[in-house]
Amino acid sequence: MAIEVITDIKRPSQKIVGKYQTLMKKYHSITPALSDCMNRLNAMDSDIQPLFPGIRMVGVALTIKTTASDLAPVIKALEYIQLGDILVVDTHSSKNTAFWGEIVAIEAKLKGAKGIILDSAVRDIVELKAMNFPVLCRGVSPNPAGAVGFGYINVPVQCGGAAVSPGDIIVVDDNGVIIVPCYDAEKILGKTKKFLEDEEKVIERVQAGESLGQILNLDDLEQTAMDHTRIYDT
Repeated sequence: MAIEVITDIKRPSQKIVGKYQTLMKKYHSITPALSDCMNRLNAMDSDIQPLFPGIRMVGVALTIKTTASDLAPVIKALEYIQLGDILVVDTHSSKNTAFWGEIVAIEAKLKGAKGIILDSAVRDIVELKAMNFPVLCRGVSPNPAGAVGFGYINVPVQCGGAAVSPGDIIVVDDNGVIIVPCYDAEKILGKTKKFLEDEEKVIERVQAGESLGQILNLDDLEQTAMDHTRIYDT
């Protein structure tokens, strides 16, 4: 087997992960705020879809990088799951090949995994739904990947158009998937909490009858844009 496993990775503290979980309990939608606070970056593509409705989770990324038809690294990664991990699998967008199913999900769940995100297809969807194991993927296919034995575990990957490093915090709600870089997790948490608190105040003002355009000073923004256009036209 030629699967390279990196075990010495930086992981966020349980305290900081817990704070993200607390934020999710307080607000139904936090991924939009996280996206705004990270300059609209670090969101996965909209074609990474939940296998069933209502998937909401916060966990730490255990990353897997494999070739377009090799299941072996996914199976190997099950040995390295830590409590609360979310597996993130880079299969080079093998959307017509299943890299996940009932048996691997049983083992992952027993070892404490929160869920899995793949840029591929999955199968055994009735069984996966019955065990309520969170899965986000590109589609469904009965055709499984083979087990060849090449790949990487706990390396930077690309999944759903987003870069994910091992140890990053993964946040999933009904709006999609956001990756919070481990090194910046505390700073982003603070910005997001303030953003959500400010948003609550804006909602209260709109409900009281104010115009959102006035609250955002939209006319001033339009004037600024026009001034910039005049500068470039001269």
